[in-house]
Amino acid sequence: MSNELKEWQEKEFNEALGSNNVSVVEFGAKWCGACKATEPVLAQMSETYTDITFAKIDVSKNANLASKMGVMSLPNILIISGGKVVEQIIGGANQNKIEEKLRKFTKV
Repeated sequence: MSNELKEWQEKEFNEALGSNNVSVVEFGAKWCGACKATEPVLAQMSETYTDITFAKIDVSKNANLASKMGVMSLPNILIISGGKVVEQIIGGANQNKIEEKLRKFTKV
């Protein structure tokens, strides 16, 4: 088990939108301090909640996708369920806040 988030590109994000699985995707950047604080939280959650996919997208490498998804502030966490974005958390988030949003779509 690694304590690091999978890094997605637009292809993987679109695949998540095309599935019924629950995914938690953090849009962030290497220079973003709050992103650096949020990523270990999501990585730890990925080891606990193995039925949920956790990933990150670097907005520097995926500017078009970030723009298309309306990402204006970082970090920006999107929860995908049933093939669509169902929740959004803007700014840093702790595990409790993320779990609170996830409870609506899966057992956490």
